[in-house]
Amino acid sequence: MSAPGERLIYGAGPVRELIARRPAAVRAVWVDPHRAGRSTSDPVAAIVVAARAAGLRVEDRDRRALDHAAGPDARHQGVIAWLGAFAYTELAAMVAAAAAPALIVALDGVEDPRNLGAILRSAYLLGAGGVIIPEHRAAAVTAACAKASAGASELVAVAQVGNLVRALDELRERGLWRVAVDAAPGAQPIETLDGTLPLCLVLGAEGTGVRPLVARSCDFHAVIAMAEDRGAIGSFNVAVAAALALYEVSRQRRTRDSR
Repeated sequence: MSAPGERLIYGAGPVRELIARRPAAVRAVWVDPHRAGRSTSDPVAAIVVAARAAGLRVEDRDRRALDHAAGPDARHQGVIAWLGAFAYTELAAMVAAAAAPALIVALDGVEDPRNLGAILRSAYLLGAGGVIIPEHRAAAVTAACAKASAGASELVAVAQVGNLVRALDELRERGLWRVAVDAAPGAQPIETLDGTLPLCLVLGAEGTGVRPLVARSCDFHAVIAMAEDRGAIGSFNVAVAAALALYEVSRQRRTRDSR
């Protein structure tokens, strides 16, 4: 049985959100017929109705086929959406489309597609306008990334650039302040950063962090404080650090808007 796409996402919530927001990204939807035939109070049955209304191909597949496609231990809930090759966004278009004040994430050498997927998920949920990744020596938006993102890879813009330093320079020209999220000497606590400014949060790979050349292109350095005497095991996972940094910026912006 050949797969109708190169990548997939699974689970009722992610598939429903994708069909509602970007149905054109979906090549086919596989469903468990035992759930799809129930009343629309069942999430999978409701997804079938929405998919057909959007003109999408819906195919019944037994539990074994769904388990095999989604992979070991995946909680697909009886529904899988198949996707085509990923379409990256141009950097200029990403910035232009971002809600003001812009919030962009740039990743320097993050190689684990699961970390990238988790970062895309946080970026989408916390209101970022997009994520920038290098073309070389970094994870791309692959099938593993799409799975880890729970569908967010299709809902947040991703720009793949040949030179991250040049991309950061372009962001500065477009009015964004570049913030390296790291523990460099003199880094300010992230809660003291003015999150209401147009920002690009720059995060590096675990172990190496933001490379010096990239760090020199940043306007600020911000550190996420850990509890005292808890640093012996190392720093935050990059996906966790991204989520914490994005949350802090989002929190500040919500506070400002509520005044």
